[in-house]
Amino acid sequence: MPAVDTLITSLETLRLRLARTPLPGWGHEAAAAWRDLLPAGLRPLLQGEANRLLLDRHSDLLQVAVADAAGERPLGDVSLDDPSLQDALARRLGESPAPVWLMLPASAVLRRTLTLPAAAEARLRDVLAHEIDRQTPFSADQVSFEGRVLARDAAGQSLRVELLVLPRARLERELQSIGPLAGCLAGADVRDADGRGLGVNLLTHTQRARRSDPSRRFNLGLAAVALVALLLALGLVRYNRGEALADLRADVADATAEVRQARLARNQLVAKVEAANFLATRRAAQPTMLELLDELTRLIPDDTSVDKLTVNDGRLVMVGQSRAAPALVGLLQASPLLEEPALTGAVQADPRTGRDRFTLTARVVGANPEAGDDTVR
Repeated sequence: MPAVDTLITSLETLRLRLARTPLPGWGHEAAAAWRDLLPAGLRPLLQGEANRLLLDRHSDLLQVAVADAAGERPLGDVSLDDPSLQDALARRLGESPAPVWLMLPASAVLRRTLTLPAAAEARLRDVLAHEIDRQTPFSADQVSFEGRVLARDAAGQSLRVELLVLPRARLERELQSIGPLAGCLAGADVRDADGRGLGVNLLTHTQRARRSDPSRRFNLGLAAVALVALLLALGLVRYNRGEALADLRADVADATAEVRQARLARNQLVAKVEAANFLATRRAAQPTMLELLDELTRLIPDDTSVDKLTVNDGRLVMVGQSRAAPALVGLLQASPLLEEPALTGAVQADPRTGRDRFTLTARVVGANPEAGDDTVR
C-alpha cells in the first residue's frame, strides 16, 4: 500500500536522522547510569528477556551455550556423530521459546570496511550488494551478506560500514553438518577475535525458523486490557471534568445573577439616597411656610389686611387691602426671604372700607419650582 510505504519510509528517514545525532549515545549512557544505581537483583528487570541459545561447531562436536544480559554460560557439548541425540536436541530446541543461533568463526566470512556517503544508509543493503563484485571475488547471488555501521561523520556527511560476506557454499556446509538442528536456527552470527558476536544475521530469511512465543497472546491480551482500561480512565476523567465544568458554570451563573441583583439594589438605594439628599438640600435652602408667614406678619403694617396668600412654584402672590399699598413694596424689599416684590395690576380704592385693593407678587429666596403649591386664605 502506498500509504504504508510512505509511512515506513518517513519513519526510517527519521530513525536515520536521529542516529546521526548524539542523542542515542546519551540515551545509552543515561540508561546505563540508572541501571548501575539499582540493586543487582533488579537490574535484570530493566535488561529484558535477551536469552539466546548459541551453537558453536568444532569439527564433530557441537557446543551449546546460553547468552543473556549477564554474558554467555556453557550448557554442554553434543556429539554430531549420534543422529538420535541430534533429533532429541532438535525437539528440545524447537520447544524452547529462546531463539537458536549458529555462531560462525571469524575465518568463515570476508570482512571489508567501506566509506560511504551518509545518504546511502537509507538503502544500505542495496548499496552493499553493488559493492560485493568490487570488494570480493564473488557475485551477490553467491553469498549471504550483511553490513553494520561502525561510525558516522556528521561533519563530513559520511559513514564507515563493515561488509561481511559469507559464501553460500560455506553456509550450506555448516547447516548440513548440524543436521536437523538447522531447522531450529533463527540466525547465524559471526564471532570476532574476542569471541563475541558481531550482531549480524547471515542466515537468509527463508532459512530462519518461525518461532511462536506462547506468551505473545497473553501479552497481547494484557496490552489490550491495559489499553481499554486506559481509554476508560481517560473517558472517566473527561466525564468528571465535564461535570465539574458544568457545575462551575452553574455556580458562576448563580453568582452572576446574585451580583446583578445586588448591583440593582445598590443602584436603587443610591438613587433614593441621592433624591432624599437633593430634597433635603433644596428644603434647607428655602424658608419654610411658617418662617415665611412669620416674616410677612412682622413686615406688613396693621392697616393692611390680607385676603389671599398663595405660594406657587416659588412665586408668592398676596391679595389684600391697605391704606398705603405702594409702601408695601419697599417693606418687603427689606426681607431676606423675598426677592423682587412688585404690585401687579391697578390699585383700586374700596369705597366701603376706604382702603386700596392691591395684588402683590414676589419670589421666595431658594424656592424650588417643583416644591408644590401652598395657599393660605
